[in-house]
Amino acid sequence: MTDDLPAHYGGEPIRENALGYGSQSISEEEKREVVEALEGDYITRGPTVDAFEERVADLVDVDHAIATTSGTTALHLAGRAAGFDSGDEVITTPLTFVSTAHAATYCGATPIFADIDPYRRTLDPDAVRDRITPETEAIVPMHYGGHPADIEGLLEVADEHKLTVIWDACHAFGGAWNAEPIGAQRDMAVFSFHPVKNVTTGEGGMVVTDDNELAKRLRRLRSFEMDYSPEGHRDEPWYQVSKGVGYNYNVTDIQAALGLAQLNRLEAFKTRRDEIISAYNAAFADVSGLRTPPESTNSDPMYHLYAVEIGEEFGCDRKESVNALHAENLGVQVHYVPLHYHSYFQEEFGYERGAFPETERVYEGLVSLPLHAEMDDKDVEDVITAVHRLHEYHT
Repeated sequence: MTDDLPAHYGGEPIRENALGYGSQSISEEEKREVVEALEGDYITRGPTVDAFEERVADLVDVDHAIATTSGTTALHLAGRAAGFDSGDEVITTPLTFVSTAHAATYCGATPIFADIDPYRRTLDPDAVRDRITPETEAIVPMHYGGHPADIEGLLEVADEHKLTVIWDACHAFGGAWNAEPIGAQRDMAVFSFHPVKNVTTGEGGMVVTDDNELAKRLRRLRSFEMDYSPEGHRDEPWYQVSKGVGYNYNVTDIQAALGLAQLNRLEAFKTRRDEIISAYNAAFADVSGLRTPPESTNSDPMYHLYAVEIGEEFGCDRKESVNALHAENLGVQVHYVPLHYHSYFQEEFGYERGAFPETERVYEGLVSLPLHAEMDDKDVEDVITAVHRLHEYHT
């Protein structure tokens, strides 16, 4: 055995300890803020939640931010607030996590998949046009990996057909497009604060909007569709009434305290992610058969994923690559199995493999390499070494 032999083929692993594709970064500041929240008068639905929402709204440059228990529940609330119902069609991408499509399905609407622009790996506006019917109510684009979708092109389609747009920006918090924060585009945008995302509240999400009526609807749906100050409440302060079917998607002041402290580090998180991406891009520029993420155009993304595509010239296929990198103790991942491959969407809505060729071609090569602010230079070098070692072994 030599130092150049990949572990998958008999060599020694590059790392003793596993390095995940994503991870939270928690400092002493976050710990202090969480303890302070625990010692306060409110630990849920209190002033720290309000402060967190106001801070996010300010960062995104919108009028309203509504915190929820996850990016998934944020998508659900956005779909409900938009009025999705049985018989409605909602166009979205098949190259995403299932939650994106559930903005429709949770409301009884039908998810209609459209193929992607293979360069951006996001919804292709022309493919969206081809899927529009009289029943189409909305578009739910997803900013894959943090790289903005074709915002201008998709808004043009939405304007042509008077469609609501809900941006799945769960990967993209902290980024910008045309000098405008991601999430500021109409009508609503959704963020996730899961531990592997750009900032975390443990679990958590957010819907942002400039629409006053949507914001009012979102806040009421988040908390049981309850009117806490109906007519008569002044004389009978206990009197509260439910206006419909709502949910308990309230976040805690503990989560909000963590989120506020994370926002203080947002610029540092972005700087570190950008440094890692620059190192990867330089190291992989001449690796044949390895396509790196798209270059930003009129945007300054905060990337959640560093997803490469493994092609034939790399020397081995995606499956072999993932298993080989796992053997080096690198927790690479694949984002995502296309939604039309999932049994639920096939059985419920009749989707089949082969329906979206660009999505399928991109998916066949996708591998997400580790990218998070906790990585040090040695971690980055381990990833680079492992990829080069695997490529050189096969070529």
